[in-house]
Amino acid sequence: MASRSRLVILGGGAGGSELAAKLGRRDDLDVTLVDRHPSHMWKPRLHEFAAGTIDSTLSELSYYMLARMRGFAFEQGDVERIDRAEKRVHLTGPAAPGSDGAVPRQIGYDHLVVALGGVTPDFGTKGVAEHAVRLDERADADHFRARFIALMISARETGRPVRVVIVGSGATGTELAAHLRQVESGFFRKAGETPRDILEILIAEAAPQLMPGAEETLRRNVAERLAALDIETLTGAKIAEITADSVVEADGTRHPADISVWAAGLVGNPRLAELADFELDKKGRIVVDARLRATVDPSIQVLGDAASFTPEGADAPLPPTAQCASQQAEYLASAIPALLAGSEPGPFVYDDRGRLLSLARAGSVGQIGFGRKHDLLVKGQFANAAYKSLQRRHQWTLLGRLRGGVAIFADWISPAKGAQLKLHG
Repeated sequence: MASRSRLVILGGGAGGSELAAKLGRRDDLDVTLVDRHPSHMWKPRLHEFAAGTIDSTLSELSYYMLARMRGFAFEQGDVERIDRAEKRVHLTGPAAPGSDGAVPRQIGYDHLVVALGGVTPDFGTKGVAEHAVRLDERADADHFRARFIALMISARETGRPVRVVIVGSGATGTELAAHLRQVESGFFRKAGETPRDILEILIAEAAPQLMPGAEETLRRNVAERLAALDIETLTGAKIAEITADSVVEADGTRHPADISVWAAGLVGNPRLAELADFELDKKGRIVVDARLRATVDPSIQVLGDAASFTPEGADAPLPPTAQCASQQAEYLASAIPALLAGSEPGPFVYDDRGRLLSLARAGSVGQIGFGRKHDLLVKGQFANAAYKSLQRRHQWTLLGRLRGGVAIFADWISPAKGAQLKLHG
């Protein structure tokens, strides 16, 4: 029997987890997924964890359970470095509570995929690290929710509204704002009160318009829905500092804030620069070729937020989205076995299918593309179904057709529907 090639995937986000699930049961591969967390969550819904409106029992899945179910191995730990010469990944952790430290270990590989995801940069803005919340992982969402609930309970008793300022009008900022309003109206507002009586929400955007990079029709529709939710928006706001109680513009204008949320884009994980001698772009992402191979090593491929991939003829790399990561995982599921067998797969081709946003009780809205053109604005029930289908498809990929179908149906008929308030961590 031919020896099995060792495939190691670093990072279990949208792309890494799907790739492990797709390749886990191949007879010619030993697949190992590495992640610092014990469970996987669908990051596009992180704002719902923060607001406390998540209503799906499938939104967080154990990597240990998925590994057993889908035929791959799982190693929990932090990636310290990659030894390209020896083809070994150095890990440490997790450390047990009260222990002296984490146990270091190594994993050998024949082929490596880096999928460590991205983080929200502070761009050197004073006070962001000390005073703002950045929604990069589940712990951030739990921290925000605990603060938000405590402040809302206080506001209900004192009558002084909670002031939330969100810096950045991308998907994270706009969706979080809408879901916070849903929680406020459903659980904290008393009869006769208006939205601003208990919660004031401001979205501050540095660009001249909301959602820079989006189609004009989508931007306009989102702006109308935010206004209907009594969410204030401010464009052209160059934020210079975050303090304990305010967000300060470069011209000195201060916006009072009980909670400041920093949602100003994504860059590559800073750990990428420490792992190996990768070529990085200006956003700290690993530069890859047309087949998603790192420019310094053909045995290492990169996907998702960690990859800087510029399509042929394009002026800039693809944006860091779950849609892009999922398509790259689909490509690598066939490209990796071909490469290991000595064949040259075709190049990765990205199909931009538009973008969808969930604005809580203001409904879902999005721009769906046909070919390479975004020419259809969708909203209402169709947009809501399309938005939910993105996660359902991901769950189906992870769990398999039979288990995924049964689990999704059980989740769909669950009595726990509508806005919920998750107080637990």
